[in-house]
Amino acid sequence: MASVRSGLHAGTLTAWESSYFAQLSPEIRNAMLRDAFVVTVPAGHAIYEAFGPPRLALLHHGQARVKVVSKEGRVATVRYAGPGQVIGLPSAIAQSSPVGADSITDCELSMLNVNTLRRLAGSDATLSWLLAQQACQIVFETVEFLGDNLFGTVQQRLSRHLLDLASNSPEGLIVEVEQQELADAIGSVREVVARALRKLRGAGVVERHAKGIRIADPSGLHRLAAGQEARKDSPGGASP
Repeated sequence: MASVRSGLHAGTLTAWESSYFAQLSPEIRNAMLRDAFVVTVPAGHAIYEAFGPPRLALLHHGQARVKVVSKEGRVATVRYAGPGQVIGLPSAIAQSSPVGADSITDCELSMLNVNTLRRLAGSDATLSWLLAQQACQIVFETVEFLGDNLFGTVQQRLSRHLLDLASNSPEGLIVEVEQQELADAIGSVREVVARALRKLRGAGVVERHAKGIRIADPSGLHRLAAGQEARKDSPGGASP
């Protein structure tokens, strides 16, 4: 169950300065954060629901999945979000959206007041132009993401998702995710994902980790995501 805290939070300011909101004036920042509140959402829980009330969230830490949900309940991942990223902008601009979000790992985030955003955007040209730019960026990223899922091989799609989900840790880039979640995200089945992961381990680009999957060779995985072969002599790659 999510926990909620009111009042200005240090994590909010840090995330704000890492987000596209950082270019806004201190006056706009203070107005938007005055009535924000901090929420902690455990892994696997909803941050906001598709077709529900508009929500706008600024991530402090953790990984979130943004998903489109059909009226029949079918789900497709459209993007991932990490620290300093904003989710929910389309629903904040429009009144409703078929897009929801849930937490992949434990997430801490600030929920911004949608009514405050709309009021400020109606009077501040810098904010309204920023929102227009970011809305376009979301469209471009979503089209690219869906294009990769439609036209890429399983290995390309899986490599792309692993890179998007990876988090820095003392042990390197770690992906905390179940094989079934990966299968759902790339539109495949668990058995196919398991075979693709074995192939990636054989290429030396990923390896098993206590928390899930460790990306041993990020450059090699990037090449595979782009449809190229991982070089055998790359750092962390398999030996000849």
